Formats: sequence, structure tokens, C-alpha cells
Amino acid sequence: MNQRQRFIRKIAYACAIAALLLPLSWLSQPATQDGSKGGLLSRMRQEYSLSQADLGEIDPASETIKLATLGMRGVAANILWEKAHEYHKEEDWAGLSATLEQIARLQPNFVSVWVFQGWNLSYNISVEFDDYHDRYHWVIRGINFLKEGTQYNRDEPRLLTDIGWTIAHKIGRADEHVQYRRLFRDDDEFNGSLPRSQRDNWLVGREELLKAERIVARGTPLKGKSPLLFYSRPPMCLVNYAQTMEEEGTFGEVAKNAWKKAGDSWVEFSNRDLPTQYNVLIRLSEKEAYSKKADEAKAELDRLTPPGLSDKIAAEKRAALSDEEREAYDTPAERRTKEQTNLAAAVGEKLMVHAIDIADRITGDDHAAAFKAAEDGGQADAMARAIDIERDIVNYNFWMLKCQIEPDDDTLGARKAMFDGDRAFSLGRLEECFKAYDEGLKLWRKTIDKYPSLLKDTEVTEDLVISIGHYRSILHQMDRQFPTPFVLQDVLDADALQKGPQLPAGEAPATGTGKDSAGAPENDPAKAAP
Repeated sequence: MNQRQRFIRKIAYACAIAALLLPLSWLSQPATQDGSKGGLLSRMRQEYSLSQADLGEIDPASETIKLATLGMRGVAANILWEKAHEYHKEEDWAGLSATLEQIARLQPNFVSVWVFQGWNLSYNISVEFDDYHDRYHWVIRGINFLKEGTQYNRDEPRLLTDIGWTIAHKIGRADEHVQYRRLFRDDDEFNGSLPRSQRDNWLVGREELLKAERIVARGTPLKGKSPLLFYSRPPMCLVNYAQTMEEEGTFGEVAKNAWKKAGDSWVEFSNRDLPTQYNVLIRLSEKEAYSKKADEAKAELDRLTPPGLSDKIAAEKRAALSDEEREAYDTPAERRTKEQTNLAAAVGEKLMVHAIDIADRITGDDHAAAFKAAEDGGQADAMARAIDIERDIVNYNFWMLKCQIEPDDDTLGARKAMFDGDRAFSLGRLEECFKAYDEGLKLWRKTIDKYPSLLKDTEVTEDLVISIGHYRSILHQMDRQFPTPFVLQDVLDADALQKGPQLPAGEAPATGTGKDSAGAPENDPAKAAP
């Protein structure tokens, strides 16, 4: 290629660039104050609310940093993330804070930046310090980092959810939760003008979670969050609030009202329409109604089914099996090969006699009614099973029962008496401790008689067994015999059954790390979640 050809090519490139600038300029025309909506890109930003003014506050420093990267914002962000990681390893907290600030300015609308680093500050960095005051400082710093993110992403429920979760569960369930909760109540800088009586971390966290709910109710999609867990968290905050009050020694009408409010919130949650993976909306409260409908439909189909029809269909299905399938199915489970085990499971499904199979074989005037009963029963049973699966995820039945039991006068009295007994035990007041335990054990007997399912609650049985151990020790020191029969013998039996066979005294377990609970990592805040 000679000199002239290279020159002509450069001229062609320059002309092409100039020609492309014209449509680009037309597409990129900004909106003006005289009513012009601008070019196509400007109109699309307005239509889909993508401009920075729609997303949140406009930060001149952030916009300047974006321009300074000259289109290489992704590269700059990667470098800063690496620097933040290095600062964390080196425990250079000043450098880490400055780097996080730069990342936030560079990617203000990338929500994952705020979510990850807010969690990193509150959960990872806070535990690097020995003094709980320093730990609390970094927990709050992580929460404030998330709050800063809401300024640039005002309609983003994920940030508000994480703020509420951290306030509620990190402060309320960490190993240092007693100190954290006290510091939180005294934190005028964080709580501002909020009255001290309302500065409970569970209540403050719940308010942030409710803000997220209101944003979703306005039409903002819930990204990356399970609707079931998302909507269960505000009522669980009230449950944890009521539990914590009793753990700290508050009983009577105050505790009763707290439990009633938690129960009302749980009922409201159970009546909410929730989307599921099955592409249907469910309500957790409707499981029993669907189960009843399924039973009624089955009874109706049984009434319409001629005698022996179900057995006949089962025999026909078995006769249709291949020799290989029949051999796998008839072979005892412990003698099956891996291939036979898989085949036997498939054969079991194939041999099932479904309601629709029976309805198809019913003829005459009853056919339509049988088909309707089979269809209605199948749909109701599917809904009941779907609701049951969702209930198990949030431990629905347990928390609903707890909200019914805890406001009961006998339950409240029992908890207060055992709390007083434990406190007197720690202070060595034998007679006071004995009287409190004696009263508490009798009240727990009344409560368990009314709600026998409490024996399946390990939280209740384990706490009671500890107090019973104190009671036994007190009797020994007072030279009194442990009563036989014991008023809560079923609690001791249930606890022994839950724990399984115990090792003989002095015998070490055959496996394990050898670490006790002190060697475990900090409590996961999710531990208290449903």
C-alpha cells in the first residue's frame, strides 16, 4: 500500500466518523426545560426511569469519577475491589474505608456493591476487634454504608431489607447481643430523635423491613429474595422482640401485649398471597381448607367407585410390567443393585393408582361426577402439599403455636417464676430460689397439659431441664429429696429422647474436632430466622 492509498483511507475513515456523529447527536439530544423530550436515548431514560435523578440523588463527585475513568469504569472498579480485599487482609481499616468510598462513588447504582460491602463491614470486619465497643462501631458502620446506598437507589428493596436484617439479627443475635442492644439504645447519633422506649433493635429493624414491603407494593420487583422469607421477617421481628423481653426479665401485661401483637402480625402474614415456584399464589392459612376439600373429594370418588375397581387397575398395571421391572420391584431393597434401586423407584410410581385412573373407568351417569371429584381432589391435594412445603421453610406451625401459647397467663407466670428462680440461684438465695422453682414447675405443668405439643419444642425442654438441674441442686443443698413422681417427668423423658443415647461418664466421643462452643465462629444472625 503506497502513501496515496493510506491517505485516501484515512480521509474515508474521517468522513465515516463524521457521518456517524450526526445520527449519534440526534439520538443523544438531551431534554430541555422548554418541553422538548430530547432524542431517543433521553426519552428511553425517562420512560424506564433510568436517569440518575430517577434512581436517587445526583452526586457531583460520583459523576466526576465516572468521567475521569474515560470509559474504563469496569477496569477501575476491579482494581479498587482488589485493593479493598488487600486492605482487609492487612487490617488497614483507614485504607479500606477510603477504598469502599471510591467504589461506591464509581458504581453508585450497582446494588451488589452496597449489599456486599455493608455485610462485609458488619459481619466480617467487626469481628476483627476485641473490644465490643469497636465491634459495635463497625456493625453500625456497615448499616450506615447500606443507608448511604439508599440515597442513590431510593426504590431498591434489597438495601432496606439488608438494613433491617442487620439491625434486627446482627445486633439481636450476635454473641455480644446483650452489650449491642444496650449500646444501640444509647446510640443518639444513629437513632436521632427516636424515643428511647422505641429504640429496640427488633422494632427498628422491623420498620426498615416494612419500608421495603411498601416499595414492593408500589410495583418494584423483588429481585434475588424469596417472597416467603421476605414477608416473614417483619412478623419474626415481633416474635423475637417478645422473646427477648422475657429473656431480659420483662413479663406481665407488657410481655402479653408484645406476644399478641406478634400473633396478629403472624396471622396477617399467613393470609398474604404469596407467589411460589409452582406458578400459583398460596396463602399459608389455607392448608387445612385444601386438605379438607381433598378428603371430601376422595370420599365422593370412593362412593362412586364400583367395588374392586382399584384392585383391578393395580393388577393390570402390574401385569403390564416387563420382566426386568418386575424382578427389580420384587427384589428386597437390601439386595437390589444400584440399577435395580433406580428402576424399582420408577416402577413404584408406575404402579400407583391415581384418582384420575379410577374416574376414567367409571362409566354411565357417574362418570362426570367421578371425573370432577378426581380433578378437584387432585388440585386441592396439590395445593395443600405446596402450602405444607412453604410452611416448613418458615417453621410456620411452630411459630403460630408459640404466638398462641405465650400470651397465656399460666405460660407467662411459669416463665417469670423460672426466671426469678434462675436469678436467685445465681445469687445463692436458696429459699427464694426453691419457692420460685416450685411455683414455676407447677405452672409449667398446667401449660403443658393445655399444649402437649410443647414437649416437642427443644427450646422449651432444654431451658426447663437446665432449671430442673438447678432445682435438684437446691434441694440437695437444702438436704431435701427430689420429689417422686416428679411433676415434669415427661419433660425430662422428652429431653432424653431428643438427645438420644448419652455416652458413659468420662468417655470421649469417637469423632469430632475437639473444640467446644468457644472455638466456634460468631453466631450466624440467620439462626433466629424462620
